[in-house]
Amino acid sequence: MKHPHRHLFWDLSLCFLIATTLILIRAPTMHGAEDASYLNCSSPIQCGDLQNVSYPFWGLNRPSYCGLPEFELTCQDNTALINISNEDYRVLRIDGTSQMTVARNDYWDTFCPANFKNTTQEITSPFSYTTDTVASNLTLYYGCQAISTTITLTTIMTSQFTCTYSGNIVTGYFLTKNVSDVASSGSVNFTAIVSYFGDCNTSVVLAANQSAIQEIESSPSSTTLVSAIDEGFGLTWTVDTKCSGCLASGGQCGRDNSTGNFVCYCPDKPYSSACPGMSIYPRLTSNKSI
Repeated sequence: MKHPHRHLFWDLSLCFLIATTLILIRAPTMHGAEDASYLNCSSPIQCGDLQNVSYPFWGLNRPSYCGLPEFELTCQDNTALINISNEDYRVLRIDGTSQMTVARNDYWDTFCPANFKNTTQEITSPFSYTTDTVASNLTLYYGCQAISTTITLTTIMTSQFTCTYSGNIVTGYFLTKNVSDVASSGSVNFTAIVSYFGDCNTSVVLAANQSAIQEIESSPSSTTLVSAIDEGFGLTWTVDTKCSGCLASGGQCGRDNSTGNFVCYCPDKPYSSACPGMSIYPRLTSNKSI
């Protein structure tokens, strides 16, 4: 006579034996045999208020293969910095996996930097501006001559500021419109005003949020100017579609430095897109960027 309960017992025992064997096979990986690249890329970047930053960022404790070349972070006085087009930017926030807010480091809390040179706002691939960013209208002019009464305009006079360098006072102006737009918006000599700003020693273009630009225009002052600069502006980039699959499989996203290809670093070794099979034990680290 057959005993169905006995068969059920043996079936359950066999399943338990198989599961235990798989766990024991994976155990060396869990206890001291993890791939070095996997361990390194499992460690997020911590710098001041910026915490738990991972792929595509790298730097500090994260080797270059843990991120993309353009996303290197450094930490200076508890402030995370990223270099874009040869300019250092403070990373104020990282929102999700494809957007961050940055601000020019040399203009932090000031409109009189230690050094200034003619610059336009240059953001290159893989970054692009977010939709709420005004990229080209906020311009600071330095080393301008005393303004002529023939081109006096209220919007210009209220945007005047001064900086002191080596004991010398430098006159400057900030505009939220192109010079030609300012000239055509009032009863002034168009040629004279364009020529005036063209003769200033230096002009610097800064990006800002639309709301910050509107605040400057409604209340033009040194205070609103500094506030707009420190508020920063948004940058976005395209996320590698393979990364989400890699994370879901228990891996860490990275790249092969020799080929530039995406790599999924897994507890046993690297794979091209994801760790084989689903992880049978809880992940030990978190890989979410703030």
